[in-house]
Amino acid sequence: MAATAFPTWRKGTWLVIGLVLFAAVLVVISRVYRTPPPEDVAGLLRQQGLAAARQAMALSLEGRKLLSAEEQQELDALYAAALQQLSPAEREHFQMLARKGLAMSDRDLTEINTLLQRALGALPRDKTARLWALSEKAVRLQHERGEATSARERR
Repeated sequence: MAATAFPTWRKGTWLVIGLVLFAAVLVVISRVYRTPPPEDVAGLLRQQGLAAARQAMALSLEGRKLLSAEEQQELDALYAAALQQLSPAEREHFQMLARKGLAMSDRDLTEINTLLQRALGALPRDKTARLWALSEKAVRLQHERGEATSARERR
């Protein structure tokens, strides 16, 4: 039993890695696949540059929480499949970068983006499309939530 249990720090580490991967995948997929999401979210996802990547990362980290438990599990499974496409050394480097979360430097963000592009490029198209759909939904949900909050504050 003890051999199958994960230490608490490992569970937390995988959660952080999953969340950062989620955000970075969103940025990468928005550049590769041009499936048009709703217009307001499309503009957010298509912005260029590191500042836009950070904004998309923040939205997706919060938006992931708004997905159903089943969708979150599916997203985690898709991320795990993508990471398996990397070599063990690349996965270790990715995990080291992902632990930094939103505190990543510009260089770190560029490196993690390169690793993600490699991982996603090896995934079957249907899995990549599903990953994009779930990622876009998370950002849209968070964006709508933010707009609703802003509207209430203006009243």
